Amino acid sequence: MKTSPAASSGAKEQVARLLTLVPFLHARGGVRLDEAAAALGVPEKQLVKDLRVLFMCGLPEGLPDDLIDVDLEALTEQDGDRVIRISNADYLSRPLRLSTNEATALIVALRALRGGAITEEASEVVDRALAKLEQAAAGATVPVEVPIAPDERAYAARKALLQRAVSEHRQVELAYFVPARDEESTRTVDPRGVVAHQGVDYLDAYCHSAEAPRLFRLDRIREATLLDTPIATEPTTPRSLAEGLFAAGEDLLTVTLHLQPQARWVTEYYPVEDVRQQQDGSLEVDLRVADRRWLRRLLLRLAPYATVVAPVELAADLRDAAEATLALYA
Repeated sequence: MKTSPAASSGAKEQVARLLTLVPFLHARGGVRLDEAAAALGVPEKQLVKDLRVLFMCGLPEGLPDDLIDVDLEALTEQDGDRVIRISNADYLSRPLRLSTNEATALIVALRALRGGAITEEASEVVDRALAKLEQAAAGATVPVEVPIAPDERAYAARKALLQRAVSEHRQVELAYFVPARDEESTRTVDPRGVVAHQGVDYLDAYCHSAEAPRLFRLDRIREATLLDTPIATEPTTPRSLAEGLFAAGEDLLTVTLHLQPQARWVTEYYPVEDVRQQQDGSLEVDLRVADRRWLRRLLLRLAPYATVVAPVELAADLRDAAEATLALYA
């Protein structure tokens, strides 16, 4: 299916708005909808549509806590305060690590975007990104580090403190941000080790608030205080994340999906409990889910080639989400 010039132009303009909006909001914490619409020169209704698209964006794989959160209720509900708030986007302030090929492809894409009809504010953002990429990629023969004004020293210091706590078997008090609930909590943990998965660092620790082992993303830890108190649980080696983020013993929701052949890739991309081949070539799979919002986003991406078999109440939730998404294109 060919894309019309008008549709292509609209997509470029939307990307340009989001390139401007995300760092703008991330730096300020929240901006009124009417103020942001005026700054971007678009109607408020269009900006809300843009934010619904942003709601589906994030890190690769779309695992829980990987996607950007947008408080849409504040913008669409009658009693909402109409302030735009985004969370779970703080990784955007950390450096990107790109291969030379990836950096080159991104430079070409940004140059094409720069040549399109975009706003002056978006042009400035694109120009800054291009300058950093071109400078970092010049003559590079190894993966390119792209600086994006991060606070890497604080991150490295926090990681070193946690590793010290592991070696000394001492408790740590964490100020931890939970994007799914848009809240920061304080908890005491017994650290077991710092592990990595898909390029993201996690602290594996026993959480005394949850009374269970938990994984904490290091880029979600706002503060870490090394305590004098020794850990209260038996020292143990950190878990291996070779099989993914979810251990078999964690309390997760098991969801059964019916996948058409076009959606079979899910079984190769995500860890599934069981796969049952159907006579018509489709699959029935059992998937363990920690966050229902993540599942909703995944199913919207798979539509119309995936349906919920069980639990049945999730099917109605998906239908409502699909209808709300389709309304954006009315």
